[in-house]
Amino acid sequence: MTYPGPRLLCRVRNTYNQCSHVYDLADEMIRCDDRYCKFSSSHPGTCVPPSCTTTCWQYRQFPQQFNRFIDSVCPACTQQGQGR
Repeated sequence: MTYPGPRLLCRVRNTYNQCSHVYDLADEMIRCDDRYCKFSSSHPGTCVPPSCTTTCWQYRQFPQQFNRFIDSVCPACTQQGQGR
């Protein structure tokens, strides 16, 4: 079985610090840097079965939450002229 690369499915959220509005975005594939994930570019090539199957993730994890904190107002507040 082949996989599309070392990525993790994440639920993405933008939080705008200046107005405190939060926008949930579409799920996004984000690079995984976990050494213990076999899909990661950080997973060593020397980590192979059978030890790999007991120490490393062998399947993609449940979607994680990725929250971007943006130091501005949200697009809706910008349109309403509430930018600071």
